[in-house]
Amino acid sequence: MNIIIIGCGKLGISLAKGLSEENHDITVIDHNENIVNEIVEKLDVQGVVGRATIKHDIEDAGVKKADVVIATTSSDENNILSCIIARKLGARHTVARVRNPEYIKQINFMRSELGISMMINPDFFAALEISRIIQFPSAMNVDSFADGLVDIAEVKISVSSPYAGTKIGNIAPKFKNKMLICAVSRGNEVYIPNGDFTVEAGDKIYITGSHKNLASIAKAINPDKKFDTIKDIMIIGGSRIAFYLANMLESHGKNIVLIEKNMQHCEELSELLSNTTVICGDANEYDFLREEGIEQMDAVITLTNYDELNIMVTAFAESCSVPKNITKINNPNLSILLDKISSDSVINVTDIATDSITHYIRAKKHVSSGEMKTLYKLVGGKVEAVEFVVDDKTKNLGIPLNDISFKKNLLIASIGRKGKLLFPKGNDVIEAGDRIVIVSKQRKIEKVNDIFD
Repeated sequence: MNIIIIGCGKLGISLAKGLSEENHDITVIDHNENIVNEIVEKLDVQGVVGRATIKHDIEDAGVKKADVVIATTSSDENNILSCIIARKLGARHTVARVRNPEYIKQINFMRSELGISMMINPDFFAALEISRIIQFPSAMNVDSFADGLVDIAEVKISVSSPYAGTKIGNIAPKFKNKMLICAVSRGNEVYIPNGDFTVEAGDKIYITGSHKNLASIAKAINPDKKFDTIKDIMIIGGSRIAFYLANMLESHGKNIVLIEKNMQHCEELSELLSNTTVICGDANEYDFLREEGIEQMDAVITLTNYDELNIMVTAFAESCSVPKNITKINNPNLSILLDKISSDSVINVTDIATDSITHYIRAKKHVSSGEMKTLYKLVGGKVEAVEFVVDDKTKNLGIPLNDISFKKNLLIASIGRKGKLLFPKGNDVIEAGDRIVIVSKQRKIEKVNDIFD
């Protein structure tokens, strides 16, 4: 597909890298010539120096032949306007990054009247991911499929875990076969395991389970976490993510303390959040955090714009024996450092937005071969989990899975059928209408028939 990416910030660069690796023809536009030249030198893309809202600049990028135009500048208004111009000039689809919640409320109008195909709010999606993690205290991260019917949870096997040194084939029966371990990360290696694979202390395992059962399964596998639910939460940083998250957590009846350094911002948040205690203070001052009750919290969530501050506050919260810590990281290289400090959850807003847009691009590329519903990248992008709705054009329908030749390093993690969830065994079959979750290692699944050899 011919794809134009407007804006070469973190999201634009991430999309250019990922989509060019999927063999799309990418052209990037940015007003900064040095940034454009650097991206063109590093990636297999074309570059145009220009402005997002200038008709001539967008035309120079080949907008008339563009399948998708993605606007990722720091300005919501520029992103919306550039998408409108692109559609008027002939682009088939447009995607705009929009952070202002007032614009998101008008999404139906934006689609029908202005022709914007997709609007994505990375901050809202990040808050939604954190909210899911809060529901599973013993898990590091959680991704949801099949409209919430099934989840994949990342759990670290501790030294005290009763399942350290156990073959995977012996774990599922302990949970009445209501789960499936679909991937294992060990050091720098990633495995799509079979029943003979033995999990060890320090492994990160990815468990597929029903939404209602997964929390108890994760707790049983990772017994170091000595609590069932999270009630008292401290949020560090008054960002848009913090605002969205506090709203979500308020609706779940959580007790929230939000720490923000800027007084004006604190006053604004206090007016917008009815059941959140907003306190003006500096998270660098650990005595201040103690005074505000960090040692009594069930969870601390660090959402400032500074990775170093987020990491240091997480380390301090760990030293205060806070049971659950969730840390926002912009630089993925720092997540390696954080992994040595904390065994808890890390989120990267750019990765979340990139996954959503990549899913949209793949779905548009293969609209006639089973509907792609969801896409998540696990283990730092080394593993993909993709959900499809099976149609009558899918191969091997009605044939037992044992008799089908699948591509290597790939498995079917779950099958949703008529509201029920199956964790497939060799004698199970795929039927039209099923919602299947495919987990694959270093393989980009664009359509459901890609899974067969």
